[in-house]
Amino acid sequence: MKTTNKQRLIALAVILLISALSVISGIVIRRELINIRRQEAESTLHHYTRNITLQLQGTMNEANSLSQMASVMKGRPNWFEDAAAPLLEREEVRFVGLFHGDTTVSALPKEQYGDLIGRHLEDYSYVYTLAKVVKNLVVEGPVTLDFSNGEEVFLFLQPIVENGAYLGEAAVALDSDYVLKQFNFDTLVGQGYDYELWRVNPQNGAKEVIAASRPNTDFSFAAKTSFFLPTQWNLSIQPANGWVSPSQQAWIITLCVFAALLLILLAGSLRRLRLLGLAVRRADITDRQTGLLNRIGFTESLEQWMKEGGPFVLFYFVFEGYGQISQLMGTDEENAFLKSISAQINDYVRSPWLAGRLGAGNFALAVREDMDEIQCEDFAKGLSLELLLKVRLNGERNFLMARYHYLLCDSDAVSAADTVDTLIQEYYERLSKESPARTLADKCRQLLEGNTNVIFEEYTDLEMMELSKVLNQYRKQVEQLAYFDPVFNVGNRPKFLKDVNTLISYDKKRPFSIFCVDICSFSQYNELFSAPFGDHILKEVIRRLSNLFGSSLYRINGDVFVGITLTDESPELFAERLHQLLTGPLTVGNTVFTLQIWLTACRYPEHGDSPMALLDCIQSAMRFAKKSGRKVVLYNGDLSTMIHTETTILHRLKEDLLENRLEVWYQPILHLETGRYHSAEALVRLSDGHGGYFPAGQVVDLAERNGIVEEMGDYVLKQAEHFMRTYGPECGLLHMGINLSVQQLLVENSADRLLSLIKESGLDPRQITLEITESVLIQSIDRANAVLAKLRAAGIRIALDDFGVGYSSLNYLSNLPVDVIKIDRALTRQVSTNKKQYALLHSIVEVARTNSLSVVAEGVETEEEERLVSGSGVQYIQGYYYAKPMPEEELLRFLKEKRR
Repeated sequence: MKTTNKQRLIALAVILLISALSVISGIVIRRELINIRRQEAESTLHHYTRNITLQLQGTMNEANSLSQMASVMKGRPNWFEDAAAPLLEREEVRFVGLFHGDTTVSALPKEQYGDLIGRHLEDYSYVYTLAKVVKNLVVEGPVTLDFSNGEEVFLFLQPIVENGAYLGEAAVALDSDYVLKQFNFDTLVGQGYDYELWRVNPQNGAKEVIAASRPNTDFSFAAKTSFFLPTQWNLSIQPANGWVSPSQQAWIITLCVFAALLLILLAGSLRRLRLLGLAVRRADITDRQTGLLNRIGFTESLEQWMKEGGPFVLFYFVFEGYGQISQLMGTDEENAFLKSISAQINDYVRSPWLAGRLGAGNFALAVREDMDEIQCEDFAKGLSLELLLKVRLNGERNFLMARYHYLLCDSDAVSAADTVDTLIQEYYERLSKESPARTLADKCRQLLEGNTNVIFEEYTDLEMMELSKVLNQYRKQVEQLAYFDPVFNVGNRPKFLKDVNTLISYDKKRPFSIFCVDICSFSQYNELFSAPFGDHILKEVIRRLSNLFGSSLYRINGDVFVGITLTDESPELFAERLHQLLTGPLTVGNTVFTLQIWLTACRYPEHGDSPMALLDCIQSAMRFAKKSGRKVVLYNGDLSTMIHTETTILHRLKEDLLENRLEVWYQPILHLETGRYHSAEALVRLSDGHGGYFPAGQVVDLAERNGIVEEMGDYVLKQAEHFMRTYGPECGLLHMGINLSVQQLLVENSADRLLSLIKESGLDPRQITLEITESVLIQSIDRANAVLAKLRAAGIRIALDDFGVGYSSLNYLSNLPVDVIKIDRALTRQVSTNKKQYALLHSIVEVARTNSLSVVAEGVETEEEERLVSGSGVQYIQGYYYAKPMPEEELLRFLKEKRR
């Protein structure tokens, strides 16, 4: 298969190369044709440009003779009218004029242009002044005379110059159609060219087309030349049917295709000759029955391998008694087995390999891979299972497994032939030292020692074969008892560990996924109904799981199942299908209900390289799923780290609470009106033991999930009360804010317990502010109202924390049992960049003022935020801009310094 693909790729590469050469040849031919035609066009263009220049400067320039006569006829009256009379009789002449200096002295015909006499040169278009400046002929056209009826003409302006001084100029205007006709562009069209005569406007640099064979034609690739009168005139020409005509294009394509086909046929013929030679050579070194190399071919190929260098392993597989078995099995069945060997080796071996048939049932295999003894043993054992010969003799199914031997080799070996001889010699020396009875006894002993990979081979000796069959049958019965659940006939935990170990040993690089299913609160079904009812549920779950996992399904414990899948489908998609399958309606008797399950997964080899490591992964993920409430959890490295971190946090939190080591920090809150710090917020800090602290939010979350948040809250309350009672007066603190979790708020008699703790401390309740998050208050407002009302009646202030996110609504502020609103950082950090958020801040302050509520802005960190927030009307600011949370001693120094 690999060779066929390689040959196809080579053939495709040759075809692409020939095609590329043909295309390049066509491009070169086309380019040469274009060069030839461009040379012809440039020659024609040179001729026409010269002709146009001569006509404009000579033949049609009647103004030149008038300017020369003006130099001779100075002072003679009416000479200009006499000289211009013959010109005016010509049909193409539209205007004749004479300027002395910058003044018009004659304009003919008089009846049409007589009123121009006396006009200054600047009253005309710029070309009149241009002729004065350049003191040479200026031709402009087609233009419309400023003083005409709109007829287009070519204007010839010839300055009168004497000794380099400008004295005036003669002007002659010829009909534009007449002038263009003199250029004889029809001849160009007759020669097959498109043309375009154009000039550049000296005033704005725009292109002005004077004449063209066809409008809207693209002359980007045309041949072009320029001449100056004195403005720049350009003539562009190109073949009307393109530089390469359609017929020429078709001829080039045909020629290239023909050449490509000819080269492809030639390459194909050469390839067939080469393949024929290779086939003849291959027939000499190939075994016809298996398609593998024969002994000569295998030795020669192995010799080449050894010249290339590098380690390899040489295996020898022998089907003992193959001659007798092959006679009994028949020609067709034998040929089918022999032909399958090459494909089986190719499917099993991932590294480069050579295989040869050395005898009737003897095969050699060389694998280019650096293996150790254990890897060689596993490899040979696995391949011998793949090559298992299955044959039916006398109506009974028989199996003949290949025995094997291997030799670790490198490029230092003497020769390939000697290496193969050494391998075969070692095999038969080892075989002579073994007896079938001793081998069977050793394997039974290995089974007793717990080795589950023992295989009882088939033997050519009929009595030994019968004994081996009986041992295999007995072993299967023992394995059924040891590895299968006796009630539900699915694999158990030992079977799972054994099968995973086999998968890994078989191919360490092949990935697979493991899924674990745990039925939520399964014991309730046995308690509410009966044990048989629960068994029916488990049987239905097993049936559904078997649809996805087949025989790779295991009952690990009670209602916990594990399945293995080798599919390439992503674990996420497979888990989704599995979850949908198990949570569909389930019927037991007349009862229809829906199961709730926990589902976790991990993957080999990413998450573990042994059965126990993988089992630990999915069990860790299951514990996390149950703690977090997530129904589906896919194991990953982050989860492992998080589980370890949470375990560490929980352990340290419990220890610190028990030994009174848990730290409480304080963040002062500035009262804007007085500029003093009248209050502070108490915050819990848990040391990580390495000079840092765990995130406070994570600590509180874990405390809530593990039922110790009430103990932690009481601890913080006592520490804060002690600080207020001891240092509050000398530091100027009037209030201390303490966060209250939902568990502290909603437990039975929570108000009485909190008031009792405050009373025991001897602190005035009015100095305490209990902070509760907005989301908790809104979701539990009915139950929380009574508790908060009792606390407020005792003088405790209630602060609504994290306002501005979640459920925030200004409409219910008047109905909440709170005294203070603490605006969340998510809102305050946007006031400098979002006008809507700044307007919302103002609205909150106004509504709070209306309801007699104090407002604290949290999270103010920059000078810009401080300026905007303080201008919004809030009474208090809390944030890093003024002070970060700090330990008790640091807070004392800070407050005392601020008071001074």
